[in-house]
This record gives sequence, C-alpha cells and structure tokens, in this order.
Amino acid sequence: MITDHPAVALRSASLLDSTVISCRMKHRTWTERLLTSPVSVPGNFLFDQLKPIVAAGGVIVDADFFGCADYTSAASHELLSCGIQSSGAALLIESDKGGGMQIDTLSGVDSKPLYDGDSVIGRVFEDADAKYCVLSGVLPADIASQRDVQAGQVLQTIQKTLAGEGMDFKDVVRTWFYVDRILEWYDDFNRVRTAFFTRQGITRIPASTGIGAANAAGAALVAKVIAVMPKNGNVSINGVRSPLQCEASRYGSAFSRAMEVRDSSLRTVYVSGTASIEPGGKTVHAGNTSGQIEKTMEVIHALLAEAGMELQDTIRAIAYFRRSDDIPLWHEYCRNRNLVPIPILLVPADICRDDLLFEIELDAAVYN
Repeated sequence: MITDHPAVALRSASLLDSTVISCRMKHRTWTERLLTSPVSVPGNFLFDQLKPIVAAGGVIVDADFFGCADYTSAASHELLSCGIQSSGAALLIESDKGGGMQIDTLSGVDSKPLYDGDSVIGRVFEDADAKYCVLSGVLPADIASQRDVQAGQVLQTIQKTLAGEGMDFKDVVRTWFYVDRILEWYDDFNRVRTAFFTRQGITRIPASTGIGAANAAGAALVAKVIAVMPKNGNVSINGVRSPLQCEASRYGSAFSRAMEVRDSSLRTVYVSGTASIEPGGKTVHAGNTSGQIEKTMEVIHALLAEAGMELQDTIRAIAYFRRSDDIPLWHEYCRNRNLVPIPILLVPADICRDDLLFEIELDAAVYN
C-alpha cells in the first residue's frame, strides 16, 4: 500500500522489509506525484500505482532507474509490460548494489514531450503563472569524443532544447550530472561547466548534484535538469543559504547549495548534493563514513531550517555511498535518532573527492 506524506500529503509503508513512498504535491491547478521504490520491491507493485494515475489522464514526466545493467534495462521495459505507455524521459544509471526507481508524474495540465532526435528527453508544461520543463537522460551527441567535449555537448543540448520552448539555461533551477569515472576528470568537467555558464551569462547558479556513476549508453556523462520560467509575481525563485558551508563556487564548483521555487500553493526546495565539508571547503571525517553521515546531516538540518523546513518535509532523496558495505550505516543513523522514514534511494556511487564516502541530495516541500 502507498499513502501520503503528512506535510505535503506523503506517508511511508513497509513491504518486504523495504519502504515504498508516494508524494503528492498539489499546485493551484495541477498535481505532481513522486513515487520512490527500492530495488528489492517488485516492479509490478510500483507500476500498479501508476496505472490509475495514467488512466485518469496523468503522464510520466521522467523515470529514473538506478541499479545493475540488467535491472535498469528490465525496469524501463517493465513499464510497457504493465500496460503503461511512458511518454516521459528515462534516466538509466548503473550501480552494482542498491538503488531503485523514482518516477515523476503530472496530472491536471496539458504537457508535451521533448525530443533529442528520436529519443524523448523530457516534457514541458505551463500554467497561468509559469512555464516548466524537465529534461532527463540527456546524452552527448557523440559518445566517442573526448570527455570534456561530451560535457559541452550535453550542456548545449539542454540549452538548445530549452530555447526551442522559448526558455533558456538561465531558467534552470536544478541540475544533475552523472559523471562516469568522475575522479579522473571532475576538474575538467567543472572547467567546462563554468565556461559555459560564463558564456551564457548565468548569474543565478542552479542547485546541482555531480556524482560518479556509469550510464546505460556508455557516455562520459548523462544529465537531468528542471527549469522554471515565471510569468508573474506568483512564482519566485531564490537561493537558500547553507549556514554551515561556504558557497561551492569558492572552491571551483559552479552550483548553489539549494534553490527554492515558490508558487501560490507550495514552496519547494532543491538541495544540492551535500557532503561532509566544513565552512572553509575542506573534507571532515576523512575515512569515517559514520562521521561523514553525521556531519552531512547536520548541514542538511541547518539548511532546511534556514528554509523553514524539516527533514520530514522531504519528498525525494538519494544518498550516495562510495562503499556499498556502508549502506547499513544510514539505517543505523536513522534508527538511533528515531527519524520518520523519508522517500530515499541508497545508491553506491563515486563521490567527487577521493576522501568523501557519503553524499545526499533531497527535495523538500511545504504548503504556503
């Protein structure tokens, strides 16, 4: 069974020793629903929850799959086997242990798919107050080219797709970059991203995650973005300060710690990938995963408090672990603090520094 969270209509339920969570966010004229399911839960269970949404006219905006190559391929095809025609983008990220699915649906508003060639890479929709675009599974044009060239191609594809809808990269509030072999070329990736932002005149830097993970296409990276273009004062976009960390730009990474999108019904905060880093930019608790979880969550709690929110307002999260054997430490952390379960995937992945063992990203929302 899936029910709803109390803060934004969401609640957790247990199935086969795993947690399946649904989050329903009601905007003024449309509804978004996020479904989070770990790998160990049978796909049909999650997909059964999608059937009534789609049958009632809802659409899948994007479907993110994290797991081994066989799992990500099977999960994406299982949508069709369950009788669900997905018209949204698919993000397929490979990890050897752990992971799961996160599926975003939209109801109550017309939308259209966006393409890169023959592949659906997102959807765009609008209401009276803003235009919205979600792009996912954005790949380089030429996966045989140099890695830094591929990074530039991904950014250009995002810009070109947004421009085709009368939008711009300046409208992007949240980005994800899943970078294969990240420790080998993260500095190069940051150089390409920073140069692109400079050329585009981007001064409102999006929240972001840059994590090390392979993708099903074998590209050097794959990306996902959320863009919001307000039409009037009913929608506003603002950065959220992290009280316990400096801005990432101080050590060469072009992303904001968090961004808030506020409309007439809801405040949503997109928290960037966050790790055990102290205010001066140095890693804390090197080699100690439990210590890094403690420090990271201290930062997260402080940032959410800055936005007037709490951890229980989380509507979607992913925690990344360099060592898959450390995943139980997350459960221990939550159990020791008697935390309410949140919609989270636990994914083995490389972090952007060789002394970081844990990173977490999340979205949180509350009604105005």
